[in-house]
Amino acid sequence: MREQGSLLIELIIACAVLVILSMAALPRGLTLYREAALEYEVQHLLGDIRYMRGISRTTQIWPQSMKRKADQQLPPWRQAQMQFRRTGYTMRAGNVTHRRYDFLPGIELKGRFVTGSLDGPALTFGNDGLLTTPCTMVLFWTDAPQSGRKLILSAGGRCRVERRLQ
Repeated sequence: MREQGSLLIELIIACAVLVILSMAALPRGLTLYREAALEYEVQHLLGDIRYMRGISRTTQIWPQSMKRKADQQLPPWRQAQMQFRRTGYTMRAGNVTHRRYDFLPGIELKGRFVTGSLDGPALTFGNDGLLTTPCTMVLFWTDAPQSGRKLILSAGGRCRVERRLQ
């Protein structure tokens, strides 16, 4: 009888040790997940910005064979643009919506072009695929805003990502 009781005590002690170890590892695991999710979303956003720059190069200017002196550019409704929300963005070229993207749950975006709805100001690209207005955006985790990523988009077409530590 004593052996069966000691086995139960050993099992309870082993479970308690596992619970203590998992409680110590859980915060680190969540931090790793947050960092990986932020990095994924930043790279996805930068890829889509590059994609929209490429679209603006092909849709903004008439091909040489079709170019007339009076029509140097396509009408503004053909402009490539991105409209940002707190939780995602929409990519458009003129009146056509290419894609609507939502960030992973818990990730949000802050910046001058970010609104709560789809009807906010748009980040537009000029003739050469360059931004018409430079901007800075911050992609962050809602529970831990100090571990965000700062995206700096210059008018010259350069994109830079900084870790936001404050």
